[in-house]
Amino acid sequence: MFKKKELIIKSNTIPIDIVKNHLLPFPNNFPKYFKDIPKSFFDQQNRRIRSMTTVRSCSGFINLFKRSILFTCPYDIELFIDKNEIRGMVGSQPWNNCVMKHADWQFLEYAKSDYSCVLKFNFDIFVQCNQNVLISNPWWHLNNFEIIPGIINCKETMDLNIFIPKRRGINQLYIPQGTPLCYIHIETEDSIKLVFNNEKFNPSSQQGLFYKFTNLKNKLIKNLINK
Repeated sequence: MFKKKELIIKSNTIPIDIVKNHLLPFPNNFPKYFKDIPKSFFDQQNRRIRSMTTVRSCSGFINLFKRSILFTCPYDIELFIDKNEIRGMVGSQPWNNCVMKHADWQFLEYAKSDYSCVLKFNFDIFVQCNQNVLISNPWWHLNNFEIIPGIINCKETMDLNIFIPKRRGINQLYIPQGTPLCYIHIETEDSIKLVFNNEKFNPSSQQGLFYKFTNLKNKLIKNLINK
């Protein structure tokens, strides 16, 4: 059993000590430019101008990082995506060891959007937490790509997957190691301890997608908003 106030991280492929370097809690999760933003502005007489403020005094900005973990890319990734073919590498591995093209018929062909495909990244990293875990786009880090948000019910161990949609006309994706991939938020007011566990995870050890086509019934969470 695991404790209610823990987010447990496991990895089957990347050594856990390396994974630890790519999951950054506050205050190490701020964008690099944050340190360059002034706290205050002054006029020519060196008087502080209180009406001129930056995100350093924005509670919405600061609270986001106080309540999230930044997951950065553990590999150098370069992909070339043509209509019927994907080529490239994830670190020293062929791309299809970690990446798959999400089937268009699952949702994209109905959306009539500017996106041509969705790529699913699976780094063989797993999460477990007694609270729901929200994955969101790391907008403040100003990537040239975006990720698709979602909520994970991971009371049982779940993959930490990243979904990146590719816009039409963009046929190359380059993500250097250390690039922010997502913010990880935990739906609780309690303090959460980040635990890095050396144990490997075998998907066949628990009921789930290893045995069934869908686990929707067991993973749905209750409505938060009631009319």
